[in-house]
Amino acid sequence: MAKLGYGRRMTTPQEHRSVEERREQLVDAALAVMTDDGLPAVTTRAVTARAGLPHGAFHYCFGSKADLFRAVLERELRRSMAAAFAVEIDSPAATAKITAGIRANLDLVRARPDAALALTELISLARRDPALHDLARWEHDSYLEEVTANVEVWSSAHGISWRRPVVQVSRVFIAVSEGITSSWLSDRDDAAAEQSIAVAADALATLAEEDAA
Repeated sequence: MAKLGYGRRMTTPQEHRSVEERREQLVDAALAVMTDDGLPAVTTRAVTARAGLPHGAFHYCFGSKADLFRAVLERELRRSMAAAFAVEIDSPAATAKITAGIRANLDLVRARPDAALALTELISLARRDPALHDLARWEHDSYLEEVTANVEVWSSAHGISWRRPVVQVSRVFIAVSEGITSSWLSDRDDAAAEQSIAVAADALATLAEEDAA
């Protein structure tokens, strides 16, 4: 499988770059190292070398490697939310929106499967490693908070209420979406994934009550 664009070394001159720009470089580099060489290869020296920055730049931008991992996950969370909830669809029906959201998230994974596997490895490590356990909880809570907020905004805009609390609906939405992407990463079966999306959307839509116009 061809390597992602993340793996290219960055040779842009470093002068006059802000801390935020350097943080973004290091996040790019960390994901590149994770994707190309595996999570154990993610050291501060490997990341700064991939970014084309001096080693001292790491601690100028991040307090620890855990802080870097958090920044990686935070950016991926923003990307996932933008994909799932910004997609434009013609129908305001719950089934259509749920289908579009799950499919958009799957499309992100299909576009970058190596990166998706690396991020899955990072979350698995965080759940096992006491030093990173707070990171795993933060990722879970942040993901749930963002999904819940987006579902509430979309539901309000389209006159949809739910038979269960929105946070419970959001938990199921996350579980279904992650299950479908995990299955696809194992079998790469697009047709099976689409069938699963259809079934999941129909099931979740039974929890929705759409106001009569």
